[in-house]
Amino acid sequence: MKDLRGSVALLTGASRGLGVYVARALAREGMDLVLAARSADRLEAVRRECEALGVRAISVPCDVTSRDDLHALVATAEREFGRIDVLVNNAGIEITAPLAEFSFDDIDNVIRTNLNAPIWLTKLVLPSMLARRRGVVVHMASMAGKSGVPYNSIYSATKHALIGLTESMNLELEGTGVRAGVVCPGFVADAGMWADHGGKAPALLREVSPEKVADAVLKVIRGSSEQLVTSGPVRPLLALGAMLPGMKTSMIRRMGLTSLMRGELEKMRAGQVAATQREPAETAGGGD
Repeated sequence: MKDLRGSVALLTGASRGLGVYVARALAREGMDLVLAARSADRLEAVRRECEALGVRAISVPCDVTSRDDLHALVATAEREFGRIDVLVNNAGIEITAPLAEFSFDDIDNVIRTNLNAPIWLTKLVLPSMLARRRGVVVHMASMAGKSGVPYNSIYSATKHALIGLTESMNLELEGTGVRAGVVCPGFVADAGMWADHGGKAPALLREVSPEKVADAVLKVIRGSSEQLVTSGPVRPLLALGAMLPGMKTSMIRRMGLTSLMRGELEKMRAGQVAATQREPAETAGGGD
């Protein structure tokens, strides 16, 4: 999908964090927008900002963990615009804790928000995309979906699953005119959960700008199947870890990720940082 002007995009998690940057980027490309999130007031502010850029936008308050809300969201989008050309599954939450300390409700909440909801919403929009032989689904994953992150096991598991979902979808969709792609941000500055934490990334994993993540979403819409949004050449390290899996734990430790996340956990436990459960934005260790 090259010329995006006049296309219709549905974006979840649009009220804060990376969702705001993605909404702006889509609007600047001339795309009409269906903006979804739980916070009606913040969502309306983003809608007004996007319309000021010359496109039509509607805001639809929505809990992505509710299948009823998702059905209503898609019905509203199709009623107002007649179609959905692009779906950006951006909504997600993160809870930082050792797996042994997760409650069963916390596990269910993360999986339902980060994995079930994108699958459900994708299932709802695919039939009309396939009928028109035109459509793109963008899943916002994370670098935590490319390599495990300590104290983020459930979040990381959901992001690994989104990458697998994307790969499987594209095998199924070949030749249909519809495709999927995934964006994997690393640590993101200025917006999202990592910025909310006020943490400082290790030297080898410097923060990237939220604008760079939004640009990666556009690249996926235009044809890329995967965008890794990081500050350095991560693919060689991922390849090395795949070839020598026994070294992966040592590599992650040497990069400083384990000590970093342990420090974030200790800060949270000391009351300096609350466990994060918010509407979307993405970082290497999590997105909300």
